Amino acid sequence: MKIFSKQKIIIILIFLFALILRLSNINWDSDNHLHPDERFLTMVTNDISLPSSLIQYFDSATSPLNPYNYPQYQFFVYGTFPLFLTKILAVFLNLNNYNQIAILGRALSALFDSGNIVLLYLISKKILKSFYIYLPSLFYSVLILPLQLSHFFAVDTFLSFFLLLTFAFFSYQLFIPAFIFFGLALACKISALYFVPVILLFLVKKPKKIIYFVFTFIAFRIFQPYVFSSLFAPNSLFIANIKTLTSFSDPNAFYPPGVQWLNRIPLLNSFKNLTIWGLGLPLSFSLIFFLFRFLLKSKIEFRLNLPFIISFWTLFLFIYQGSQHVHTMRYFLPIYSSICLVFTLLLSHLKINKTIIFFIFFLSSIYAFSFLSIYSRPNSRVQASYWIKNNIPQNSVLSSEYWDDALPLGYSSFQSISLPLFDPDTPQKWAQINYSLDQIDFLVLSSNRLWATIPRVPDKYPIASKFYNNLFSQNTNFVKLTEFNSYPGFSIPQIKSCYYFGPSNFPGVKNSWFSVDKDCYYPGLYLRDDTAEEAFTVYDHPKVLIFSKQK
Repeated sequence: MKIFSKQKIIIILIFLFALILRLSNINWDSDNHLHPDERFLTMVTNDISLPSSLIQYFDSATSPLNPYNYPQYQFFVYGTFPLFLTKILAVFLNLNNYNQIAILGRALSALFDSGNIVLLYLISKKILKSFYIYLPSLFYSVLILPLQLSHFFAVDTFLSFFLLLTFAFFSYQLFIPAFIFFGLALACKISALYFVPVILLFLVKKPKKIIYFVFTFIAFRIFQPYVFSSLFAPNSLFIANIKTLTSFSDPNAFYPPGVQWLNRIPLLNSFKNLTIWGLGLPLSFSLIFFLFRFLLKSKIEFRLNLPFIISFWTLFLFIYQGSQHVHTMRYFLPIYSSICLVFTLLLSHLKINKTIIFFIFFLSSIYAFSFLSIYSRPNSRVQASYWIKNNIPQNSVLSSEYWDDALPLGYSSFQSISLPLFDPDTPQKWAQINYSLDQIDFLVLSSNRLWATIPRVPDKYPIASKFYNNLFSQNTNFVKLTEFNSYPGFSIPQIKSCYYFGPSNFPGVKNSWFSVDKDCYYPGLYLRDDTAEEAFTVYDHPKVLIFSKQK
């Protein structure tokens, strides 16, 4: 008797392919912990410790696993299941230290996201036939955003996996495990609540099953125990933290990371980031084309079946999240798998030629490998740090921007002055900044977090906007010295120059869609993603700019 059928072998190969891509250069920042959310989760995981008993585990007031029992973590709104799993494995594998916890967390993130490959296959078997059952898994393996988020120790990939696992069990009418794993999804991130309407659709014909939400509560109570101060009473600190987090999304509130969302067009900005950067242009263009073709040629019938529920979930989350003031790309990760299912359903319904399908996959793979190239070379902040230490005199005064990482990374003897450019524009602020600028020898901008955001809202930052416009148009006594970038693309040393395609967004200057740099560090062909959402670039491949003062 065969242990592995042909179908199982194929899906295992796709899983391994996806996992290899997601594990590529997992230590992409050379132990510098450049992702702020990951850095925080790593610190928490490193500091908490395993309880001595099950009773202590459930005692919120004394458990050493409870982040709230540490004075430095009084603001904690993340799910605890990914942290607990990482901590247990770190202790068991003797990896329980700050650097190795981050790497282990990334490996788990990659593993869980790769698990979606198998789940998509199981769901596809319910709604697709022939070779189409492999396509959702195959296309998901090369989507850009899942590849990127798999390189981070954060909760999003865990959430996405458990939501899809919940969906898979509902698809097979296995209600008890479905409700249990939904509880685990909530224990990864409380925003899993957005999945409730999908669950209710599955229960339309079985309304009595709603009582099974008790299994969700039990699973959530076990794996997110410190949301509660007693058996059922919610933890007041957690509630206060959630309210504070919600306030950060208020466009009228002053919260520097939220400035990037001002003057954005709801839904349209999300659509741009989803299609160009998250899914990749080959799949996005094909999806839109085949969707229009389907709508023009097919009669739409609304039936409460699995394809309808998949489509509903995709549209519901996109419209809801995309219409919010804060609509960062990672919030949409749970629908990337369902988009692959919808795309394959279109291909199957329209009977698209296999050659065309595999050509689309080939182009999507090229897009994916161009993105993965950012992990094949040192992180741009790491490159810049080496350059600073080797090329700038040790007695120099460097700048950093408040709310962004200072360079050089690690220990150095340089004096660094932080410029509070995200603070409200007041005479006092600029008196302080102007005094600091007189002392600074080199302006170091470690990403586009500020200069690509502040000039977009000149009404909010009239003086700071003018400062950046003047800086980039060379109307100050600071002149650009060098640049470190790490765009998606392919290094081709033989061509001796970097060819950049895509719009740039330097403030105060005329930007172009194409440029050539003869003095770049990695000659080749690159897709410039300066206009992508901030979080898409600033963690793993930011543009670093260094300006020197002309005396």
